[in-house]
Amino acid sequence: MVKTMINYLAFGDSLTVGFGAPEGHGFVSIYRQKVERLLNVPVHLKHAGKNGATTSELLETLESDPSLQTDVQEADLITITAGGNDLIQAAIPFFYQGDALFLKSALQTYESNYKKLLLQIDELRKGIDNPYLVALIGLYNPLPQVPDAAYWVQRFNLFLRKLEQPHVHIVQVYDAFVGQDSRYISEDAIHPNEQGYDELARQVEKAFSLHQLQQLVH
Repeated sequence: MVKTMINYLAFGDSLTVGFGAPEGHGFVSIYRQKVERLLNVPVHLKHAGKNGATTSELLETLESDPSLQTDVQEADLITITAGGNDLIQAAIPFFYQGDALFLKSALQTYESNYKKLLLQIDELRKGIDNPYLVALIGLYNPLPQVPDAAYWVQRFNLFLRKLEQPHVHIVQVYDAFVGQDSRYISEDAIHPNEQGYDELARQVEKAFSLHQLQQLVH
């Protein structure tokens, strides 16, 4: 049976919400349109983005929200943005006190929560034969003004690479954003602007081959 549509679940923090860009210009909306054009089928979007959410909050939502669990079970395509808030919350005390333990502990929490997130998704998909794809979106440096932030962002991103599986792809956006703050970052100096989200969507688009996406339709 050929499916006549794709279910896309966008899960994550303010990057999933599209904070900093006009309505409909976040990476999720742009990416959804790209997939529609590529596959020539409607892409039905479920939006589970929450401004300010840390990996702990996202994990708790996934473990406790029945409607989100159903969305995971029905999704053909899932994008996840997580970790930026863990990093930012640790960078503030680090900035004032200079103690790298704040960042080290944020990295450990991030690693443990991300693994649990994926295990929870696997668990929810047990017994469901339909193929699905997950894109985990790495971090750009949201705090270029903080010394050492780049080092820690890269540590976060390095861990993400370990989670790669045949159906789980890592989208590294770090390099695309380096030195492009004035072009890609909005006035709050943390979130992407419209061009930044456009770039994010372009990087996500590279994560899966056309063939992989076509498997979701057949």
